[in-house]
Amino acid sequence: MVNKKAIKLVVVTCCLVIAGVPPLAFVRYLENHAVYSAEETLGDYAGRMVDHLEVTIDEGVLALTDLAANGVMACDSAAIDAMRRAIFDTYVLREIAVVDSDGNTVCADTIFKTERWTLSRQDTVNRAIDVSVVTDEQTFMRSLALRYRPSEDRALVAHFAPNSLGLDVLPDRWRSAGLARLTLLDGTEFQTVPNRIDTAFEQTGDMIGAMAVSNRYPLSVDVRVDRETVMRDYESLKAYALVAMSIFASIVLGVAVFIARQRPSASDDISQGLRAGEFIPYYQPVINLNTGRLEGCEVLVRRRRRDGTIQSPAAFIAQAEADGQIVPLTRQLMRLTIDDLGACYARRRGMSVAFNLCAHHFTNDQIVRDVEAIFAESPISPSQLILEVTERFPLDDTATAVRVIADLQAVGAKVALDDAGTGHSGLAMLHRLGMDIVKIDKLFIDPIQADTKNAPIVDSLVDLAKKLGMSVIAEGVETLDQVNYLRSHGVDSAQGYLFAPPLPAASYIALVEAMGSVSEEAEEPKTGMVA
Repeated sequence: MVNKKAIKLVVVTCCLVIAGVPPLAFVRYLENHAVYSAEETLGDYAGRMVDHLEVTIDEGVLALTDLAANGVMACDSAAIDAMRRAIFDTYVLREIAVVDSDGNTVCADTIFKTERWTLSRQDTVNRAIDVSVVTDEQTFMRSLALRYRPSEDRALVAHFAPNSLGLDVLPDRWRSAGLARLTLLDGTEFQTVPNRIDTAFEQTGDMIGAMAVSNRYPLSVDVRVDRETVMRDYESLKAYALVAMSIFASIVLGVAVFIARQRPSASDDISQGLRAGEFIPYYQPVINLNTGRLEGCEVLVRRRRRDGTIQSPAAFIAQAEADGQIVPLTRQLMRLTIDDLGACYARRRGMSVAFNLCAHHFTNDQIVRDVEAIFAESPISPSQLILEVTERFPLDDTATAVRVIADLQAVGAKVALDDAGTGHSGLAMLHRLGMDIVKIDKLFIDPIQADTKNAPIVDSLVDLAKKLGMSVIAEGVETLDQVNYLRSHGVDSAQGYLFAPPLPAASYIALVEAMGSVSEEAEEPKTGMVA
């Protein structure tokens, strides 16, 4: 409980301070609050625009990969018809063409026949896909070009319809003095929302803005509004604020109510949860696709609050990563996993257990010291560990990351690249980082169906991993058709709701006992046995 004397002291202090604050200072506070609120709102608008762009480009990627899978690269009449159908089936694409390695058109749908100027370098999304900014030589309208390269000698290029890219979310009161600029990460602009020719209001420099950057594609959205327009919304509030300064009793009551109802910050809430032991591990089984045997699991954190409710990581993991509490949280999960699985894994040395790490873990060697201290004398040996680092967020210091990965492998653990193909590092970084395992993201598994002949991104990931001597695991597997495709294309292992959801410790141990996955002899884990 909050100490009553402390409450009284805070209330009295606040009242004295507020009583001595000049009216102009309070007005200044309101102006700062207006700027903060506007920045927060603009940040939300920018995020929504980025989400819309990602969905639009996803639709283009799916259209091109489907065309390539259906033989459009042959450039016969059936291929031309297929490209035309793709244009009509989706509103986001305006033109599609097959080009050679030099960028010359081999064949195209003949609907528009317009020439384009490329204004930006081609930003690579992954090994097979890149985007660039182009301009129509007739209308001078800018748009995005998407290139998909299923082979070295030919590629599919699609131009997006300009009106499919921008999402006009600015409110009416800001529209005349606001602008959203859509650009690639190299700074090349491909659209403004609303579309403007006259952007002179931007030259004043007195703007309020926010930016959002896509985690999946090389693009960003910068939203700005004239400061004077924002402040106009707060003119009436200034007058009311000056009047309110004289109502001392109301201020006292407001401060008292605020203190009484104040809740801990998100960061403090996580700290309290760590101290109370509310974060617990769940275990998602990993199955060998060739043998059907259970190989191990991935540890996924949940929060069990005092009232018994279970929270998913979405409720707290971003905050834990932002303020660095992910490090003690990971440490706590490792110790709890030993308590849960130690006896079971001590008799099954071929079983593995995987923990998720984030970019923060690779800024210094703390994670190496933690693994050595926690697992050196534990029933679970370091050789049974797999440590996963996601590709969705960049490793700021690659040299340090390479050293940390090598040190973890020296201890005996394996290191996996999680969410492969979705993020910042690019597959070319796999060899440099020295990973042992590649995990294919659910995003690329979902499109696989019974009639799927090719899944270009999955096939590319598997091919590269095999060439680098790495094992491959597929995440988010939900159908037998996906299992059959993945097995036939060289994927070693899989996890997903087809096999089992993340399980509490007792359920997972019961599954291990029931499946008899690995003999109880003290054997070392094999390279293909991953989680």
